[in-house]
Amino acid sequence: MRRLLPLLALLLIPAPSTARADGCPPSTCGSTSTASPGSDLVLVRPWGRAGSLQAYDVRTGARRYTLPAGILAADGRTFISSARVKAPRTTVVRYDVRSGHLVRGWSLAGRNWSPAGVTADGNRFALLKNGRKVTFVRIGRSQIVLRGFYELEALSPNGKRLFLIHWKNNGYDLQQLDLATRKLSPTRLDEPDEKMSGTAVSSVATRDGHWLLTLYGKGDGHSFVHALDLHTGLAHCIDLPLVGDLLMLGSTALTLSPDERTLYLTSPYLGRVTTVDLAKLELRSVVRFPRIAPLDDLSVGPSAAVNRNGRMLAFSGGRSIWLYDTAFGVVRRVKGRPTEITGLGFRPEGRRLLILQRRGAPIFLDAATGEPG
Repeated sequence: MRRLLPLLALLLIPAPSTARADGCPPSTCGSTSTASPGSDLVLVRPWGRAGSLQAYDVRTGARRYTLPAGILAADGRTFISSARVKAPRTTVVRYDVRSGHLVRGWSLAGRNWSPAGVTADGNRFALLKNGRKVTFVRIGRSQIVLRGFYELEALSPNGKRLFLIHWKNNGYDLQQLDLATRKLSPTRLDEPDEKMSGTAVSSVATRDGHWLLTLYGKGDGHSFVHALDLHTGLAHCIDLPLVGDLLMLGSTALTLSPDERTLYLTSPYLGRVTTVDLAKLELRSVVRFPRIAPLDDLSVGPSAAVNRNGRMLAFSGGRSIWLYDTAFGVVRRVKGRPTEITGLGFRPEGRRLLILQRRGAPIFLDAATGEPG
């Protein structure tokens, strides 16, 4: 498989304004949010998905806490951060996302260790740092030196396999590192003869650690979902009918159904709700609605949330919000005009929707009617 720009390369750019100038999509570098079905928190990443984390109470809209830049486990319960407190050491910290409390910290020899990946359950995490023509990888007490420049794409659920991007002068390879044998091998494809190319614009991982699902845009404007099975290491490609430039595709939110059998891709600037069946790894449906023009300021990325029973999906674009009935495939735009929307989340019972704004107080809507309440 050939890809022009893997997602983690985009995550290295911390500032949204600079990132947009370099082509970093809003879903990666802009302000986005996640809210697990039934959770009492909305998690906002105001500076991209490698930046700080802000947690808001879904019942009141009040901010509970803020954590420094770091990475979030797929199950939404663990957050890993690092800081250089005193040279030449690095401090790594594990936080409990439900409370925002510090759980444990480690002091490691050496500077510039950064969290690069965490298992879905948050039990194991990997640290990387790049030297001159070498990459240092640390997971648990094991440290491995790789010749060349590598980035980490994901960890297997048991933390025993690392999925890596190996950068070379003329491109890159996708490889897997078996920690037991310390051997590298190419990432396998379900169709080895197929040549794919594209730019990663957004991704989501299933909470059970099974899948890493990444949306890619191609040079001709078409797109696909790259589904990487983190158990087997086998990659699959699901072609999509979404057509647009990288900023338009990068304003697509990827959201999983509560049972994690369905992937929803909501694209306000393309006017599409695209549904992918993860059991069959194929496109299930496309629902069209009137698209909106993008704002001049794309530092606010897409947000989406699904309620606990999976019946209602809410998603935003700029200052607009929609409700999607997943059973009947009906999209309804909500009346009103808030300021830029930075976060969405359903209350645990699923009947009220919280809307967080960049400026202004939180707004609550009736999830069935879209009316304030």
